Amino acid sequence: MKTTFAAALLGAAVVATAAAPAAFAQAGGAATVPSAPAAAPLSESAPATAAQPSIAAIACRAGCPAPGTVERGGTVSLSGQQLDGASAVVFLGGRGSKDDARVRVSGKSATQLDVKVPSTAKSGQVVVATAAGVASQSKTVSIRVVKAASSVSATLPAPVLAPVAGIAQLDAGISTSRAGKGVSAAQVAYISHAGAPVAVRIDVVRSDDGLSVFSDTRTAAPEQQQTLTWEGRGNSAGALALDGRYDVRVSVSTDASARTVFSADSGAVAGGAAPQGGSPAPTGSQRIGGFTFVGAVFPVQGTYNFGQSAARFGAGRSGHSHEGQDVMAKCGTPIVAAQGGVIKQKAYHGNAGNYVVIGSTASGDDHMYAHFRAPAVVSRGQRVATGQLLGYAGDTGSASACHLHFEIWSAPGWYSGGSPSDPLATLKTWAAAG
Repeated sequence: MKTTFAAALLGAAVVATAAAPAAFAQAGGAATVPSAPAAAPLSESAPATAAQPSIAAIACRAGCPAPGTVERGGTVSLSGQQLDGASAVVFLGGRGSKDDARVRVSGKSATQLDVKVPSTAKSGQVVVATAAGVASQSKTVSIRVVKAASSVSATLPAPVLAPVAGIAQLDAGISTSRAGKGVSAAQVAYISHAGAPVAVRIDVVRSDDGLSVFSDTRTAAPEQQQTLTWEGRGNSAGALALDGRYDVRVSVSTDASARTVFSADSGAVAGGAAPQGGSPAPTGSQRIGGFTFVGAVFPVQGTYNFGQSAARFGAGRSGHSHEGQDVMAKCGTPIVAAQGGVIKQKAYHGNAGNYVVIGSTASGDDHMYAHFRAPAVVSRGQRVATGQLLGYAGDTGSASACHLHFEIWSAPGWYSGGSPSDPLATLKTWAAAG
C-alpha cells in the first residue's frame, strides 16, 4: 500500500497522530512518522469519523474507455462518507511520492465527490486528503489511468445520465463541445442496471434523412459505465460528417459483439462536407439527445476582409513567396481555432510575429496562425477545441496592418515534411457556414 503525508501533498504542516499508518515512513513522505499501531488491512478503509472522510468506491464518469479505466483529463466519482471534509484527491500511482498527482476539490457533498483526473495521474490507489493529512486508504479504491485516445474526449464535461424512455434498466446521457453556433464533438455515456450483460448500441443519426453515420456496439456489464466520443467522423476513411443537425439514439439487443461502424461514405472536404451516406438506426432505438455539428469555424471572430492581391497565397515576398492567406481585421479582433487539435508550436518570428501551429486537426492538416498582437493565450502541447480562443489580431513581425496570416499544411505537417496549400477556398467555406 502506498500512502503519503498531506504535508507533501497540500503544502501544509502535519500533526502526527496515533492513527497515522506506519506505511508513511517507507512511502517517500516528507518526515519520519513516530511509532504507531499497524495500519488497517489493505482491503478496508480507515475508520471514518466526523472529521475524517472515507472512500467506499470509485467510478469513471467521463473519459471511460473500459470498465475500471479512466483517461487522463476524464472524470471520476468517489462515493463514501464525510467527503465534504476533503481538501484534495490524490492519485498515488506507484510506490513513493514522486508520481503523486493531486487535484483540489470544491463543491462536494458528504457522500459523493467528482474530480477531473490530472494529466500527470498514473494507475493505482486513490485517496482523499484533509488539511490534517491523508484521510482514507483502501487497495480496492484504485483505478487504471490511461492516455486519452481522443484529442477532445478529456475536454468534454461528464454527461448527466437519466433513465432512457422505452428501454428498461438503462441510463444514458450526452455532453458536447461547443464550436461557434454548433458543436464539434459529443460524448455519450450509459450504464445498464440489468442483472446480466447486454449489448448496447449507440447511433449518431443525421436528422434530415434519418441515416446513421456512426454506430458503436458494446457488451455492457451491470453497473459498469461506458463512455464514447464522436468527433464528427462520417466514415471508416476518417472523413468528416456533413455539417448539420444530428440525433443520438440508443438501442439494446442480444448481439453481444463489440464493434464500431461508420457510414459507407468516401472522400471529404475539410470543414464537414462528406458525401451523403449511412444506414437507418435499429428499429426501436430511442433518442437521448441532439445537436448541430460543425466541422470547423471561421477563425476571425469579427469584421474582416481578404485583402488585395498581396494578401493571397503565392504572392511575392522578399526572398520567398507568401505561404498563406491574410485575413484583414481590426487590431484586437479575437482569433479562434478553426479546428481543434494540439498546439505544436508557439513562438515569435521576425516575419510571422507571435504565432501558433495547431496539429492533429479533424482534417489531418496543420494550421498556422500568425501576427497575434501578443503571445497566444494557449501553451505548446495544449489540446484546444474548435472555436477556442487563441489570441487577438495584431501586426507583430513583418506586417503593415493588423490581420491574421493563416496557413494550411498537408500531413505530416508544418515544416516537417508537409507542404502548404492555398487556404482561401477553405476559409470561404468556413465563413459561409457561419
